[in-house]
Amino acid sequence: MPKKHTLMIISSILMMLLMGTVYAYSVFRYHIEDLYQISTLTSGFPYMTSLFFYAFSMMVTGRHLKPTRLRGFVFYGTLLIILGYFLSGIATHIGMLVFSYGVLIGTGVGMVYGVPIYMVQKLYPKRSGLMTGIILLGFGMSPLITAPLTSALIEWTSIRQTFFILGVVFLVLQLPLSYIFILKERTTFKQEPVEQRFKEKLKPFKRIYALFVIATLVGLMMIGLTYQVGVRYYGLNETHVTIALSFFAILNGLARPLFGKLMDNQGFKFSGILSVSLIVVASVIGLINRGSTFFLFGISFGLYWFNLGAWLAIVPATIKEFYGIQQYAKKYGLMFTGYGVGAILGTLASGYILDMLGETSYIYGFILALMVVSAILLSQMPKKIKRSI
Repeated sequence: MPKKHTLMIISSILMMLLMGTVYAYSVFRYHIEDLYQISTLTSGFPYMTSLFFYAFSMMVTGRHLKPTRLRGFVFYGTLLIILGYFLSGIATHIGMLVFSYGVLIGTGVGMVYGVPIYMVQKLYPKRSGLMTGIILLGFGMSPLITAPLTSALIEWTSIRQTFFILGVVFLVLQLPLSYIFILKERTTFKQEPVEQRFKEKLKPFKRIYALFVIATLVGLMMIGLTYQVGVRYYGLNETHVTIALSFFAILNGLARPLFGKLMDNQGFKFSGILSVSLIVVASVIGLINRGSTFFLFGISFGLYWFNLGAWLAIVPATIKEFYGIQQYAKKYGLMFTGYGVGAILGTLASGYILDMLGETSYIYGFILALMVVSAILLSQMPKKIKRSI
């Protein structure tokens, strides 16, 4: 591996680790409610807005990603993140925080996030799945490091000062890293390899998109419900559930390189079927267990966390598998809007089910029904397409 490539990979992992701080919002949430004297529902708006703009900016910037523009996207995206944290530190009401944390930071993260993933498709055409998974490992496991550090900073200073400190961290660490990202176009990437007629006839994008929406809907929904289900509905020990969250985060991170490698070797259909099967197992365990034992709770929710990480590695490799390098940036940006759609639908569905029916069994039944839909969609997908790059 060339020295410059190694530096870009290490830089990508570090940036993902830093940006994964956005998933530590639950650490801020209690303090935000106290600071602005708002409800739990209202305090969730900045996070939901951030997820939406994260996915939306991925779609917009994905259409314009080119080897010579990588540095610019990382630089300007990081500036938005820095500005977002600084403004969050002086926000006087929740509406301003929705704009600073939600719109600015979400947009900035989306702009930067797509760059390392696009980069590995170019530099490692035969191992892009594995390399994408390794880079995304940093994003998935970030809360293990950033959540406790952020919590300590809030206790040591204040939530406003913590936002300022995070802005300085991005200014000092991530902004300089933007100068590493630039690629020179290679002639081997200018030619779009084939099976164009086959792909046009098949038109797999809508099916892949639907599968991604379902996967993120289930994953984000269950991740958001983990603590609530474990403590409130199952009556499990709060400390044990909190410790389990760290274990689940590790599983979420490890799934990314594991399924990235699986994508390289077996392709989309096999990887998708395996993931759907694991989600079915998790749901059946949930129906059987219903809080009777902590061990089964851990297996069930651990599998949900694991499979969200899996799909975040499956999708970028799948786009390259079906559409090639030339269409990658545009297609992946559009595909990632499914993440935002899944987040919104998952939140609405789980809230409705639990508020109206008050029983977790209906959640598991809902997921199993979605897995039937996923199985049907997967059955209509072709086997792995063999490519020369």
